[in-house]
Amino acid sequence: SDFDMLLVMFYQNATISLEEMKSAIEKKDMQGIADASHAIAGGAGNILLNDIYALAMTIELAVKKGENADYHLFYQQLKILLDSI
Repeated sequence: SDFDMLLVMFYQNATISLEEMKSAIEKKDMQGIADASHAIAGGAGNILLNDIYALAMTIELAVKKGENADYHLFYQQLKILLDSI
């Protein structure tokens, strides 16, 4: 179906963004973390993957607010959600 194709495309793109996020976290590159989470949120929102969308938005907003969040934990939570697709 069209939805299945969109889901596969989202998963492929989100997996790339997730790897970019992991690299950004390791480098403490806050803009990179925000960019990767923004990309994931956008894709998830388009196909109504609300749990992934909400978590990705939470990560992006935490970066924008300058919060000293546990970004490694955020990454792990996002990876679990993506792997459950």
